[in-house]
Amino acid sequence: MSQYWPWFVAGGVIIAALAGYAGYLLWRLREQRRALEDAQRAQSAVGMVAPVAEVEPAQHRLGAEESIQVLARCYLDGQVGGSEAALRIAVLLDQPMVDAELREQGRVFTVVAEVLADVPTHQAWKSLSREERDQHRDTMTRLEAEHRDAMEQAARRLSGQG
Repeated sequence: MSQYWPWFVAGGVIIAALAGYAGYLLWRLREQRRALEDAQRAQSAVGMVAPVAEVEPAQHRLGAEESIQVLARCYLDGQVGGSEAALRIAVLLDQPMVDAELREQGRVFTVVAEVLADVPTHQAWKSLSREERDQHRDTMTRLEAEHRDAMEQAARRLSGQG
């Protein structure tokens, strides 16, 4: 037992150091929260800026709209395939902060994405047999060809080019 006491001491020192560091991080977090609350109170009192909770949805809406524009441009430039563009744009259009007009402009992407909803992604795709992957590829190719014109028109509108 006496041969293990240095290990116990070392373990105790490590635990004490980690506990001290955790306490320091907790103190810093509380200080940051207080500073943020003070800044929000000061700004609200002066009437300079809306509280953070009111600004956030607008920022998310702009982020979703910008992402849709970028994806639409990438699709038009051939950097992203039709199926991938449809899936990604449909997810962004489904965000609650995206306005109805933008949703309607990108409706074709939502329609294509709904058909592709059964296609496995990532690891599940890798686990499919070659025959199953080929079937899904055929479906994607058919959908892309069937909706190509409508997707290109929608992408031009969404990207601001048309």
